[in-house]
Amino acid sequence: MTRFTLLSATALLLATAAPLPVAAQSGAIVQSVTTPNADRLSEQMRILGRSPNDVTALVEAGRLSGKLGDTDAAMQFLARAEKVAPSDPRIRAARGVALVGMERPGEALALFNSAERAGVAMTPYLAERGLAYDLLGQGRLAQADYRQALQGGEDDEVIRRLALSLGIDGNLAEATKVLNPLLLKNDRAAWRVRAFTLAMAGDAAGADKITASMLPGFAASLSPFFRRLPQLAGADRAFAVHFGRLAPTPERIADARLAPPLPAPVRTTAPVAVAAVTPTPAPAAVRQPNAAERRRQAATEQARRTAEIQAQQLAQARADETARRESLARATAQKAAQAQREREAQQLAAQQAEQARIAEATRLEAERVAARQAEERRIAAAALAERDRQAQATRPPVQVAAASVPDRPVATPPATPTVAPAARSESNDDVLARIIRNLDIPASELGVGPPPAPTPVPTSVAAFAADAAAARKAAAQREADARAAEAAEAKKQAAARAAAAKKAADAKKLADEKKAEAAEAAKLAAAKRADPERHWVQVAGGANVAGLPAAWAIMAAKAPALKGRQAWTTPLRATNRLLTGPFKTDDEAQAFVNTLRKSGVQAFAFTSEVGQKVARVPIK
Repeated sequence: MTRFTLLSATALLLATAAPLPVAAQSGAIVQSVTTPNADRLSEQMRILGRSPNDVTALVEAGRLSGKLGDTDAAMQFLARAEKVAPSDPRIRAARGVALVGMERPGEALALFNSAERAGVAMTPYLAERGLAYDLLGQGRLAQADYRQALQGGEDDEVIRRLALSLGIDGNLAEATKVLNPLLLKNDRAAWRVRAFTLAMAGDAAGADKITASMLPGFAASLSPFFRRLPQLAGADRAFAVHFGRLAPTPERIADARLAPPLPAPVRTTAPVAVAAVTPTPAPAAVRQPNAAERRRQAATEQARRTAEIQAQQLAQARADETARRESLARATAQKAAQAQREREAQQLAAQQAEQARIAEATRLEAERVAARQAEERRIAAAALAERDRQAQATRPPVQVAAASVPDRPVATPPATPTVAPAARSESNDDVLARIIRNLDIPASELGVGPPPAPTPVPTSVAAFAADAAAARKAAAQREADARAAEAAEAKKQAAARAAAAKKAADAKKLADEKKAEAAEAAKLAAAKRADPERHWVQVAGGANVAGLPAAWAIMAAKAPALKGRQAWTTPLRATNRLLTGPFKTDDEAQAFVNTLRKSGVQAFAFTSEVGQKVARVPIK
């Protein structure tokens, strides 16, 4: 018996709910006749047809789709609700329902816990939260949720889950007591649960008898599965009976770590209605495992340890990757800081070089000013000397008598010895000149005044130094103004270049975005052309595609409206939808659902997404 055959048979047993042995033999699974959740979902779809953004209807459609096992549709409805009301806590609770169906109970419980803290009443979600508790090995918490859910009204699925939970905990008597009302109604799914509870209690033979009547031809395939159940732990049993998973996986172990702290189990005395039943035979005594079973137990334990090691390795790999990314980020930051320091150093060196150039230019300008001023002083000195010479040459000789100074006696020079007349005779002219020389005539009467004062020429060192300083200051100011103008112009040009670069980068980014949008639009258009959104009616489902034609034949024989129509299929996790259509609108599909119900066929409308492949089913 191969593992694939065992899992296929297990999946078939898990999905079988309606007493249609012909379809079961062919591998197809026909839906249960009573589908209250499907009816409620149809009602929500009608509401959404009138008001597509109704958040309450979207959340309820997502929750009901999750309960029906259509987790893809559930996530789509909840994504639409989240776009309209991102903070609505009901979306988290409904998403938890879908996550339980996706075998992620730890994450689901985290969402349930968050929604409950936000004030969402858990009554509509108790059945799925109880299943999440079971999948984490918390049977007491699961049973408390199941019993609380049953206080709000009878629900066959919740009763079956409660019985399974009790069977997982080894309480066969209580499980039988809870399950008997459904067994008396010959509920096919209840008999499936009965087979599981017997197998978990060690009565594999009793479980074989039930499967022999439910699934003739598959009893031998399921017998090894039944004999493995007593060897499994609580959480492993829950995954086995609900999803057919016999060994933990790294993904499952990682999900369990996402679960929030669990509350203490609460005992409840609320009774569950149980009808009187005929006592069932006592289960066979649990025998000790033989050598082969011990080897299987050892193999199971080894698989568990391997899964834990793989989970630890996965966690370590994630931690290493996080550390690597942090190290890379630090190195990148250090490189950026070093580059920034180098840029600042280059800018400082450039500033210092510019300042040195300005200082040198200032020094040369000062030297030129000093040379020019020295030449000006030389020319001024030469001009002054020439003017003094000319003034001296044009001034008239004036002799001022000593009598011109008042109140002062005129000193008479000593008498010159006279020469005897015989030696030198004095002429009359000489005598007259002597007399005139001795006269005291004021200079004003002679018409002679002091020489005019020359125009002052700045010849002092202090005056020339002040002029040189003023010239240097003016030159420095002109140089500074020129440099400031150059810096402002350079800054303006740099800003213009930066703006141009940013504009070019923005244009390139916009072009890239438009290109990506165009590519995405082309991809979406191609997907729409190949597989557009279409409306269907689902009439059945099956794990084996080869068995779908037989299931279609059964449905067509029961509902004349299906005759002459084409059958289609699309995958749904481990099973396949059996569809007919497509229909032009969802309302048209719903109208066909109502037509089928008149013939006793329970169906519901389904809309395939853009790009979702839907294949023909060959029918005769």
